[in-house]
This record gives sequence, C-alpha cells and structure tokens, in this order.
Amino acid sequence: MKKYFLIEKPTPVLNISDFLSVFGGRDKKTLKQDSLGHTREIEFIALKNMVFEILSSTPSKYIYKVKFNFYKSTNLYIDVRFGCFLNKKKSPNLKYILNPYKIIKKLNSYINLPYVWGANYSKGIKDLLKYYPLTSQNKDLMKRWTLKGLDCSGLLFDATNGYTPRNTTDLLFYKDSLPIENLNIYEIQKILKPLDLIVFKGHVIVIIDQLTTLESREKIGVYKSNLIIRLNEIIKTKKATNTWKKENDFVINRWLNIDQFCL
Repeated sequence: MKKYFLIEKPTPVLNISDFLSVFGGRDKKTLKQDSLGHTREIEFIALKNMVFEILSSTPSKYIYKVKFNFYKSTNLYIDVRFGCFLNKKKSPNLKYILNPYKIIKKLNSYINLPYVWGANYSKGIKDLLKYYPLTSQNKDLMKRWTLKGLDCSGLLFDATNGYTPRNTTDLLFYKDSLPIENLNIYEIQKILKPLDLIVFKGHVIVIIDQLTTLESREKIGVYKSNLIIRLNEIIKTKKATNTWKKENDFVINRWLNIDQFCL
C-alpha cells in the first residue's frame, strides 16, 4: 500500500540520505560545500502543502526516500520531522501567486539576498537549526545553513509560491518561446514584456520591464541590471534562438499572459 507525506513547513530535499554529513558533520559546525561554496546535495526546498510519495525508509530514523512528480529525480530524500504521514494520496494545496504586480513586488524585495545553491524559499528554514544544530556563530554560514537566499530559478519559484519549474533545464522549454532569432538587442527589447524569461543552460534572468532585468548569480546574489547591457553581455557568448538546441543558445520565454492583468 502506498504511503504519502505532507509537507507542513518548508524543508530541504536532498539527493543523499545522509543529512548529517551535509548539515554539521561530526563537529556540528561544518556545512558540506564544494570549491565554489555550493552544497550540491541540496535539490530544492519543498514548500508547505506539497505532497510526496514515500518510497522507502533509510537507516536514519527520520530520513525517507520519496518521489515527487513535479521534480524529476530518482534520488530524493526528506526529513519527516517537517511534516506528517498520509495513508492516502492528497492533492497539493499550494496557493500560487500569478498576479504580475504581486510577483514583481516580491522579486524586487529579494534584492541583495545571497545566492544559495538549491534555495527557493527566501525566508530560510530556521528549523534546520533545531534539528541540525550549528555551533558556529558565523553569520554567513548561518544564512547558508538555513538556506536563506535564492538561486537563479529559485527566484521565480519563490515569487509564485511554486508555480514555475524548479530548474533551468525545464525553464528552457517552458511555455511560449519568443521569435528572437536574427534580431538585434534593440529589436528584442521592443517585444519584451515584464516577467519574460531569458534562459540559457544553467541560468535564468527575469525581465522586470523593458529597461531592467533581475537575477541571482554566484558571488553576487540577487541584483538588477540594465537590460541592454545584460543582453550585450549574453550575446558575446550565446546565440539568440527561437528554440533551444545547443549549449551556447539562449531563448526568451513568455510564461504569463501579462495583458490579462492590470499593472
């Protein structure tokens, strides 16, 4: 009989079952990070009211292997102290945010948050300190430990409360691609609307208006740029295409019909 798990408060989803090796280690003060400062074991943050299918238990009392149709991966693990078990499947009850004005307001509120790999919940997860205590008082480590920040695709995921795809691989083909092939940057600028997405392999940039972009980048965090300057930077190494096919392509996708709303 299948069992399910309801997320009651935001929780990290990892691609390994050994949470302690990531949050704390033996001395309870070391966050596992690579040479770039990223904790690659973190896949994303599950939001309140998401529902996972339980696949199996693990040697750890609290860690279970799970399945989530929204996110394609064969290795997903959660700490069940962040929710409750269900005996039957329940539909996720996420209150999506789709009003462009509200989304843009939230995006603007993220300015200066740090870039954190796998983070898509800007408030961070304070309960990680409860279940995985941190002995260090280092403020930067504290933010990374609690995942207080956002990665590039986490920006829009948080601003819409989980409506958009969680990774850039899916965002490359998300909704309607604009016809930008063979256009110069000023011609591209003319057809853009707020919340259009500039996407290339491994990164996404959100259009705020015809003059401004917003994104989260490594070593910089969340910041705004001039649209023309940013497009100029991109076309130095990427090619504008209508459909993404190659590694050096970039596309611009329209995922929301903003004309239906009044900004």
